[in-house]
Amino acid sequence: MSSRAALARISALIKAKRREKKLGLRAAADESGVSASTLSRLERGAATSLPDSDTLTKLSEWLSTSIGSLLSSKQEVEGQEPELTTPEVVEVHLRADRDLSLETAQALAQMFKTLYQHCLQTQGQESKSKEK
Repeated sequence: MSSRAALARISALIKAKRREKKLGLRAAADESGVSASTLSRLERGAATSLPDSDTLTKLSEWLSTSIGSLLSSKQEVEGQEPELTTPEVVEVHLRADRDLSLETAQALAQMFKTLYQHCLQTQGQESKSKEK
């Protein structure tokens, strides 16, 4: 897996973990042992290189996964990692695409997320009207 794809995966896993546990950045930093600035940079996709081994170790422990899994495209045992939402999975793939700049990948991911949420809302409204 390329370092870009690994960074995208780490970003998505951090987002998912923070969402799952309803943690702010500072609380996540305290819990993980990784500085808030490093977590923020990784989560936003602003990191230009993989974290050092100490940071990878702390992240893997906090995310309940192996370092190899952080750097791999394959998910370990089901349920050990925070489950990624469909928009997060799409974002990982967009960020890993070497033909897209980081800015383009982020813009496309945001557009997909917005459209995805709109479709969910529309679908929910259709379901309610059918029940009547």
